[in-house]
Amino acid sequence: MLQDALTALRAGDLSAAAVALDRALVATPDRSDLLTLRAFVDLQVRDTAKAEAGFQAALAHDPNQIDAYLALAHMAWARGDRKDAEKHLAYAKRVDAQHPRALVLDAWMAGSDGEADRSLALLHAAAKRTQSDPMVLSALGLGLLERRHYAFAAEALRRAIDLSPASPALRAALIAAFDAQGHLDLSFAEALSWRAVQPESLLAQWHHARLLALLGRLDESVAELDALLANAPRHAEALELAIRLRGRLGGTPAVVADLEARVATDPAWSLPWRLLLGLVDAGDVAAMVRRWHAAAPDSGEAEEVAALLAEQEGRVAEAIDHAERGIALEPLLTEARLLLARQALSLPPEAAVARVQGLIAAASTPEQARALQGWLGQACHRAGRHRDALLAWRRMWTDGPAFGLPLPNPEPAESARPAADGGEGRLLWGLPGSRIERVQAALMPALGGRLLLDRWHAPRRDDGFNLFRAGPADDRGGTALRWRSALEGAGLVPAAVVDALPFWDGWTQAMLHGTTLVVVLRDPRDLLLNWLAWGSSLGLGFPAPDVVAAWLHRSLEQLVAAEADPRVRVERIDADLLDSDPAAFSARLQMIFDLPAAPDPTPALLLGRGPSGLPNDFPAGTWRSYAEPLQGLFAPFAEIAVRLGYPAE
Repeated sequence: MLQDALTALRAGDLSAAAVALDRALVATPDRSDLLTLRAFVDLQVRDTAKAEAGFQAALAHDPNQIDAYLALAHMAWARGDRKDAEKHLAYAKRVDAQHPRALVLDAWMAGSDGEADRSLALLHAAAKRTQSDPMVLSALGLGLLERRHYAFAAEALRRAIDLSPASPALRAALIAAFDAQGHLDLSFAEALSWRAVQPESLLAQWHHARLLALLGRLDESVAELDALLANAPRHAEALELAIRLRGRLGGTPAVVADLEARVATDPAWSLPWRLLLGLVDAGDVAAMVRRWHAAAPDSGEAEEVAALLAEQEGRVAEAIDHAERGIALEPLLTEARLLLARQALSLPPEAAVARVQGLIAAASTPEQARALQGWLGQACHRAGRHRDALLAWRRMWTDGPAFGLPLPNPEPAESARPAADGGEGRLLWGLPGSRIERVQAALMPALGGRLLLDRWHAPRRDDGFNLFRAGPADDRGGTALRWRSALEGAGLVPAAVVDALPFWDGWTQAMLHGTTLVVVLRDPRDLLLNWLAWGSSLGLGFPAPDVVAAWLHRSLEQLVAAEADPRVRVERIDADLLDSDPAAFSARLQMIFDLPAAPDPTPALLLGRGPSGLPNDFPAGTWRSYAEPLQGLFAPFAEIAVRLGYPAE
């Protein structure tokens, strides 16, 4: 009977194995090895309560049954009970401290404590002790994958899969290891093998479809995705990929037809509605939002978009009502909570602070609370509680994982080895907090195709002068030849363009000598404060106030050096004129860019207001309200502020 059970287990027939073991236990009910094996069968069919009772029964008959201790330890770890896992692991170690599965659990615990090197060493030790345990090999493979040792991970995972062919988690991990190495052919072969073993697996079908798309077999991929969506209509990744491919194959009409069919069939699913919203013309957005809201009255996301539309249209009471209903339906909504925080700022100052604090206390996730800290800072600012405002803004940047792009390195002009031929035309640039995006908005109608904004969105022109670029000594770095060639290849005349740069430094100006730098500028202390409170249009992070201050100082020193160099042409735009004299702002743009008429400042003024009508940054001189708490940061800027024409205090 035991042999029958083992044969059934090797064939993957758990029902037959259970029957054979039950018969064996009728004859010999005290055999701990049979009790342990029977409990493993229960574990395989996910009857964890029965499995745990079986392992405990086996230990009652034989306190040295190490497999039972280890199984109980791994079960405890899986349910998050570390204390119980450690207890059973300690019992197992009394029997065999170097058992491979004991080492694996030790490795997992070390990994959870942040001891990555020790964890990987324990996994290697476990694998050396056995070449036939798929759990040990899979743990090693997954550990290597996490450490980005992709080739070694693939080898361990392949061996584990050979021993346990039906494991979907291992198949997905092996494909990830191949993907990371750029081996699409191996990934595709693995997906085909997986589908052959588990033809009903949606995950296998998804990887097959995804890889077909990467291999350029778009029609086949779409067919596979449609088949997947027929079985799993709310598979978000499959729908998004299918829509992208359908757009490439049949254009926007094909995409719209597909999405319209899906919202008609399943109006409660939000993703097709959101994708439709991204396709309609701006003038049709309101009608689409109303359609969605009417078709899905119990959808929190529909309430959220209705709230945002009502806010944009000035129907504040309705916006708040929709937002509150949306949160009640779906507590994970973030935009609705941010709307409530924005609107709270219309309350008396202290009431606004209390309201936003209440929203933070009621947040469903740490990410929501973090996002709301920015609005708490604004509420405290309006209440004159400047130290509290600074604390809230710092928490916005530092609570939880770091976010935002890393700061690029400002290379000085001396790092450049320019060619004799340089650039032409104008470079337009502004530091974070400078209102560069508002200047761009004012110039777009006046300059048309001469204003190049393709560095701010995909697909980006690749000439070596984007936000992140190779270092000065790297052959892939930007050159004037590459800059001119990219423009001329697009049919543009370099001397006529205004190239909006996300990042400028002395090295850029030296390499593109002959261009005119047009810099959008504000008081350095206002730049720092606005970046802290409002972020930047580039999405740069704010790692720490002293780090950002030093970075700003280096960038401004290079600007001052460029202005002092008679070989460099620099023009300034005072972005603060938007507050004090919009007509003078427009006149300045007209002069710098040789325009036949002064541009309309309205687009720039509108961009300075958010959907609630609140400003999107602080007016000139706001830094003085923070002069005392930020004295240490602001003091080094006094001298360079004066050199740039701003007051020392």
